[in-house]
Amino acid sequence: MKIDRGNARHWWWLGWFTLNTFAALLLRWLGWRRDPGTVVLYGHKLNGNLAALLAQARRDADPARTLVFLTMDPAYHRQLRAAGEPAVLATSPRCIPLLARAGALVTDHGLHCLALLVRAGGLPAFDVWHGIPFKGFDADDFRVQHRYAEIWLPSPRVQRLYVEQFGFDPARLQVTGYARTDALVRRDEPEDALLARLGLAATRGRRRVLFAPTWKQDAAGRSVFPFGLAAAEFFAGLDAVCARTGAVALFRAHLNSLDVGDAAGERIVPVPHAQVPDTEGVLLASDVLVCDWSSIAFDWLLLDRPTLFLDVPAPFAKGFSLGPEYRYGEIVDSFERMLERLETYLRDPSLYAADHGARAAAIKAEVYGDFADGRSAQRCLARLPRS
Repeated sequence: MKIDRGNARHWWWLGWFTLNTFAALLLRWLGWRRDPGTVVLYGHKLNGNLAALLAQARRDADPARTLVFLTMDPAYHRQLRAAGEPAVLATSPRCIPLLARAGALVTDHGLHCLALLVRAGGLPAFDVWHGIPFKGFDADDFRVQHRYAEIWLPSPRVQRLYVEQFGFDPARLQVTGYARTDALVRRDEPEDALLARLGLAATRGRRRVLFAPTWKQDAAGRSVFPFGLAAAEFFAGLDAVCARTGAVALFRAHLNSLDVGDAAGERIVPVPHAQVPDTEGVLLASDVLVCDWSSIAFDWLLLDRPTLFLDVPAPFAKGFSLGPEYRYGEIVDSFERMLERLETYLRDPSLYAADHGARAAAIKAEVYGDFADGRSAQRCLARLPRS
């Protein structure tokens, strides 16, 4: 869960979580029996790499290993439990024995009060982060992760970035691939089943354009809609292209975006995280991506499908990690150009391959190396302690 500093309930939940963590720390000091096979997953949501690790653990059906997701959000906890997911509420007393016996912690953002157990409770932490970044970082952004046992990375290229730009000790870095990309590589689920699961069965037989902008990041007041357009104007243009090509547009704002305006248009389908948490599934269901500086572009890269990059100012205070030269597809600097290129590639996707296929393949090889092979989650789980 992302802490909203202006929300008193979030501070209340964090306070109870901290008390539970102190209690667990005390039990660990007193010699509470630890189970190396109990792994706590912690992040804003049970998605991305964390969800992929849990899915792989289920496939493995290893009786010596138990993965449990920990959340501070009571409503989200109820949602996960109703869906049959192994989740524990961080503000509940049940959190205490879980943390007291845990053999490992895997996170994709940060630690909050769990830093107490990493620093003083002998709990090894493993980081899977949450995206290959355009966004610039420096060592200060990863002060917590510098205490982790290992950082799991998608490729040698990103490993070099972590050493040279983020200041990590190479000994803590392990190249495993990104677990969440396994689904994009294997593509196991039949399309009809995928669309039904995502609530997109009505779009069957139509090409789908995914509009997935990043959030405001470090640029206060930044709109997710490009080129100074209002939401209605942007969607009207997108809707018109879809009408001419028989396509439909999927609108997926970033998880951290709040009020970004309602999608408007007969052929505009919102796919918000709250209702459709499976980002990889949404990518697999899409035929064309329109994005700006979102790290989702690097996941999408594995699908070899048309990509339009909106040439708008990047909202990053610290510059870039992977710079603008890593925009591997069509770069559009106006709304008119975006609509024209989108219609072209919807009508004939082979034109995109001719225009950008070689460059996209080269960047994919650099960013992922040999590690986008559908076995990343297996490599990650193999690095965890065992009973």
